[in-house]
Amino acid sequence: MDILMTIGAILLLLTGAIYPMAGILGLMQRINRKPGPLPSPAQVMVRMLLIASVPLGGILGGFAGLNPAIWESTVLRGVILVAAVVSVIGFAVLLILVRSDRQVADD
Repeated sequence: MDILMTIGAILLLLTGAIYPMAGILGLMQRINRKPGPLPSPAQVMVRMLLIASVPLGGILGGFAGLNPAIWESTVLRGVILVAAVVSVIGFAVLLILVRSDRQVADD
């Protein structure tokens, strides 16, 4: 079980470190796409929110998995959980916004 916790913590750390770069790259490609429309301001806002919340939750969650004393802190546990919930809600909202933009572009 300890090995699974360690592997999960390392994956969280990697996700927290890599996602901002991938998110910024995706946003730049989306903005610089010449034949297509620009992303809506709501999409840009949600993507920027994800660029902030995913690394916060991932890196702190990874450290909490490697060092259980971090998870014992009520403040840090709250920050990790809030960042994780905001990230999940952000991805759901982004999915809805992307689908609605595709429907508008198809019509």
